[in-house]
Amino acid sequence: MSTSLPPIPRVFEGKPLLIFDKGGFTYINLFHDFFVEDVDQAQAKVLDIVRKPANMSGLVNEKSGPPAWKQLPTWYEVSEDVIPPAVKRMFAKEMNATTISLPSSHVSLISHPTEIAQLILNDTRGITK
Repeated sequence: MSTSLPPIPRVFEGKPLLIFDKGGFTYINLFHDFFVEDVDQAQAKVLDIVRKPANMSGLVNEKSGPPAWKQLPTWYEVSEDVIPPAVKRMFAKEMNATTISLPSSHVSLISHPTEIAQLILNDTRGITK
């Protein structure tokens, strides 16, 4: 695919967004301001405390087998978050997914639970586009 994607931001308000340690773990800097900005501060603090660092090496170095979306109907939520919406729309198009768009951060499950629940219910009922 030759689609040109917008770059994923590396800084926000002059501060680094991702911090990598020697073990390949990624930490999100500015957690509330960039990652969960539509969640209230108290809830964001709890999320920040209980989250685990991401080990990015497993995402790029291991194959998981044939993708299910090549054979099954797919549903996808597009929001304005860490992953640019244009990139998400490209993924959804590749999967021929039924999509919804939400004005949400990366934690749409928390900030838009009703809409996400409906997306899941539509999936279970096979309701597409």
